[in-house]
Amino acid sequence: MNDTENLELEENTVLTENDRAILNSAAGFHGDGLALKKWWEEAQQANGYTDRFDSVHTLNRSESSFAFFGEAPLERGKMPVMGLVDDVFYDRPKAAEGEGEMGVTRMKEQIREFALRYFLRVSDYRQPERLPDPGADQVPPYLRPLSWRAEQDVHRSGMEFTQRYYKSSSTGRIGKFPSETENAVVDMREIGRKYDWIILKLKVFDFTVTLKPTGNDGPQFLLPLKEESYLLVSPEFITDRDDPEPGIAGEYGFGYAFLKNPSRGPFAYGPGEFEAAFQTINFRVLNSGEIRVRMPFVSNRPDKITHFSIDPVGWSISLADRLTFGISSGLLQPVKEAWSKVASTLGMDQDPVVAGIDLANLVSLGQSAKQLDITVDQLNRGFLVRHSMQHYTTLSASLRTWRQIPDWLSKDLPDWVVAGTSS
Repeated sequence: MNDTENLELEENTVLTENDRAILNSAAGFHGDGLALKKWWEEAQQANGYTDRFDSVHTLNRSESSFAFFGEAPLERGKMPVMGLVDDVFYDRPKAAEGEGEMGVTRMKEQIREFALRYFLRVSDYRQPERLPDPGADQVPPYLRPLSWRAEQDVHRSGMEFTQRYYKSSSTGRIGKFPSETENAVVDMREIGRKYDWIILKLKVFDFTVTLKPTGNDGPQFLLPLKEESYLLVSPEFITDRDDPEPGIAGEYGFGYAFLKNPSRGPFAYGPGEFEAAFQTINFRVLNSGEIRVRMPFVSNRPDKITHFSIDPVGWSISLADRLTFGISSGLLQPVKEAWSKVASTLGMDQDPVVAGIDLANLVSLGQSAKQLDITVDQLNRGFLVRHSMQHYTTLSASLRTWRQIPDWLSKDLPDWVVAGTSS
């Protein structure tokens, strides 16, 4: 993948400035994602982690999870990384359906179709909601805080994947998926045959960060985040194998390299803000017919958590722009460009979270870290746990959809499954 200015586009494909920013950065993030995947596979075989530790524990279930810190070699140099591997029980066939070789063969066929074709279409869902009062007038905005009237309030959970861009294997051209087909993510088996790669947009619902500035028993602050990211799926991340290893009848799944969002948000780490990251989600059918899901994830270890710019000049320019309804934007552009160069050299972008941790340890002569675990490493471990819980919740919800369809190979599936719209 090269700069989009030098690549041919599919006929009638029009790219916005944001589209070009995403596509221009894709090659680098894709290469880093593949390098991290290769490093993890080798580290997993040789236990080549700097530090390995338990991360998530579930009671009375045959599930395992561990996290790790390490250092991975990338083209740009060695990168401190962290990650986790979740091995989750998914389902077990009941009665005769899962017995014997025929039962396992059927299970392989069903989970292969579900994992490679439909999972990305049904990974988000709507929570149960109270029906709005029929025929009732909508409450004016200024009275809503006082109203008890039920109104339509769609609450979505899980993760939503929509397809945005592709590179055609036959023409070598880049295109954009039509907006009306964005939810009907293509069959993963078409990547490498019909497409060299595709780029998805991921929305993570119900993603919150909990801050406990005065300890576990003190006040907590829940920060609901609007987490979005772009993901590149290529053949190297697709798994479609029968009998991959002893005890495993089949393994089917997908993965992706994370792309960094072109526009910077308030957080310096998380979906859309990774400097380098990859994830794979592989469904494994055991010889017994049991289904498990294995999910390795690796990303850079962040050196900051939030962006907070101490930038009085920039704030003044922004205020002037608003007060003049945008008229001053063009007049002050040279000043803005000159100041941005000065601000970058002065280190105006600070992180109050990491600064607070450093200050606590400085004042306590290091006892905050030794006795209270107030460290960046502890914060990173919390991020890994949150990542694991988000995927666990999404898988648990998808199980209801998986069991609802008696035959995933049927040509008569519900429209919401085929179209990828939330039920």
